Amino acid sequence: MRAAVGSPPETDVIEPVNPSRRLIVFAGAVFAAESGFYAVVPPQIPRLVSDLHLTTTEVGVLVAAYPAGVLLGAVPSIAMVDRFGVRATTFAGFALLIVATLGFGWGTAGVVLDAARFVQGIGGAVAWSGALAWLTSTTSPGRRGSVIGAAIGAALIGMVVGPAMGAAAAQAGRGLVFSGLAVLLAVLALGAPVSSPASSRTRGSARALLRLLSNRKAAVGNGVLFVVGIVGGTALSLLPLLVARLQGSAATIAWILAVSYLVAALLSAAAGRLSDRVGRLAPTVVGLVIAAVLLPVFPLFTALAPLVIVSIVASAVISSLWTPTAAMITDAADPGASGHAVGVAAMNASWAAGGAAGALLMARLADTAGFGLPFALAGGLCAASALLAPLIYRRVARLVEQA
Repeated sequence: MRAAVGSPPETDVIEPVNPSRRLIVFAGAVFAAESGFYAVVPPQIPRLVSDLHLTTTEVGVLVAAYPAGVLLGAVPSIAMVDRFGVRATTFAGFALLIVATLGFGWGTAGVVLDAARFVQGIGGAVAWSGALAWLTSTTSPGRRGSVIGAAIGAALIGMVVGPAMGAAAAQAGRGLVFSGLAVLLAVLALGAPVSSPASSRTRGSARALLRLLSNRKAAVGNGVLFVVGIVGGTALSLLPLLVARLQGSAATIAWILAVSYLVAALLSAAAGRLSDRVGRLAPTVVGLVIAAVLLPVFPLFTALAPLVIVSIVASAVISSLWTPTAAMITDAADPGASGHAVGVAAMNASWAAGGAAGALLMARLADTAGFGLPFALAGGLCAASALLAPLIYRRVARLVEQA
C-alpha cells in the first residue's frame, strides 16, 4: 500500500524488541537446512566414486564446490537485503537451494554434481544472510547473543542430520532422497513469517561494508571466524585419515562428527548467554585457548579412543566460537536489516575463505611434512588469536570510553 503524503518513508531500521517465536523457529530451520546440506556429501563419496568413477581430485572439487559457492554468494546477499529486504532474500536463497537440490539428486555426471553443489553454496549463503539479518535486526542488543547462540545451535543440529541424509541417499538413491528434501524446503518456505523489516531500497550496502571492515571489534570477529574456517578445514580433511590410520571405520568418523556437533549446539547456547552477561571476548578467548592446547596432540595418539574423545571436544569448542564472534560482528554492524546482512555476509565470507584455505593448504602440507605440522600450525593460529583478540578488542573499548 502506498504511503500517505507527508508520511515518513519506509526504512529497514526498526526498533528491535524481541523476535516472534515463529521467526525464531523459522530462522532456526533455515540454518539447520543450510548446514545439513553442507554436511550431506561425505557419506555419499564412496558410492559416488563407484557410480560416477570419480578420481580423488574430482572428489576434492566436489567437496570444495559448496564453500566456494558460499564465498561467492556472501557479498551479493548484502545488496539483496539492502535492495529487496530480508524476506525476499531468504526466499531467493530457498529457490536456489531447491533447484540445486533437485540437480544434485538427479545429476548423472560429476560436472553436474559440482555445479549443483556450487549453486547450493550460493543459495545457502543467501538464505542464511537473509534469515540471520531478519532475526538479529528484530532483536534487542541485550538478547542478541542468546538468539544467535540458539540459531547457531540449530545450524549444528542440521550438521548432525546432514550425514544421516547422505547415508540414506547412498542407500536409497540420490533422486528419491533429494527430491524429498526439495519438497521439505518448499514447505519450510511456506512457513515463513508474513511480516518483516521493510527494505530501504537504497544502495548503501557498500558503504556499510566499508564501515564494518574498518571496525576493530568486527575485525576480531571476522579474524576468529577465518581461523575457525582454517581449523575446521584442517580437521575435516585430515582427521578422517588419522582415524583410518588407527583402524577406525567410516561409522567412527560419522559418530565423531555427530557427537561433536551435538555438544557444540549446547556450547553455543551457553556461549550466547555468557556473551550477553560478561561480554563477547571471554568465551571467545577461552574457546581459542582450549583449541590451541588440543589440536597439536591429534597426531600423537596411538590408540583410537583418546583421539575420538579429544577430537569431539576440540571440534565442539571450535564450532561454538561462531556464537560470540557472530555477536561481535552484528554488534558492530549498522542498525537495521541491511546493516546486519552486511555482518552476516562478512561472517560467511571469512569462514568460507578459511575453510577452503585450510582444507587445501593443510592437506598439501600433510602430504609433504606429515600430520604433525598442520595440526601444530592450526593450534598456533588459535593461540595467536587468543593473544591478539583481547589487545585489539580492549583498545576499541578504551577508544569508545574516551569518545
